[in-house]
Amino acid sequence: MGRKLEWELSGKSDVPQKMAQAKASMEGVEGAANAMSKKFKEAFKDIAVGFLAPMVLVQKAIGFITDKIEKVKQDAQEARDFAKEEESKKYAPAGGREAIIQWMEKEKDTESKRKGLDAASEGYRRFLESDVRGMEIVKEEVKKRPGFERAAEPFGGAAFMLSTEDEIRKRIDIIIAPDIAARKAAEDAKNAAKEGGAKAVAEVGSNVIGVGQSPQLDAMRQQIVLQEDMANSLRALVEADQRQQGFRPERGFDLGGMGSSGRTVFPR
Repeated sequence: MGRKLEWELSGKSDVPQKMAQAKASMEGVEGAANAMSKKFKEAFKDIAVGFLAPMVLVQKAIGFITDKIEKVKQDAQEARDFAKEEESKKYAPAGGREAIIQWMEKEKDTESKRKGLDAASEGYRRFLESDVRGMEIVKEEVKKRPGFERAAEPFGGAAFMLSTEDEIRKRIDIIIAPDIAARKAAEDAKNAAKEGGAKAVAEVGSNVIGVGQSPQLDAMRQQIVLQEDMANSLRALVEADQRQQGFRPERGFDLGGMGSSGRTVFPR
């Protein structure tokens, strides 16, 4: 009975105090946790700023260098373009201008050779891939070389690998030779037709001193003279008839032409 009473008295009287102590302890823990979290955030912020700031400077430096490189490239291209112009002779030393022109010519030749090699490689490969005659070559070679087709797959396929071989290229050249001749003949005929048309126009319009007019213009002139002679003959008949009738016009107009020898006056 004594213990029960003691517990009840102690428990009932100490509860608010104990609760207050517990609440204070929790608030302290929460405050410490918040303070710790804030310190971590500020620490990570400092770390991020310390890491990003140099990166920003590096990016700016890279951008600056890139812009300078592009500017140098642009200036070099403008200098090469200017060297081709006639005006550059007034401002650029003759030696420097000639040197850059020679360099550009070599570069152009080198680039043309590279493009030619690329075009040849592409042409041979396409012939083996898409032309019936080329596909027959691929079938023959694959049949003669066990495992070649599978081994060539990682490198572009059998057609691609065969297109790099000199012997295969020679076979293709022989097969395609008639096509080359036919294309050349067609181009020659087309060019001849153009040259013939231009020559005909030049002959019609030519009138060189000491050589005379072209045959075409001379034929046209003769036709005009013949027609004028016929007209003049008719006029002479009319005028003779008029004279017999006593008709004498006081006013008239000239219908003479380039082939007539005199003036023919008709009455108005």
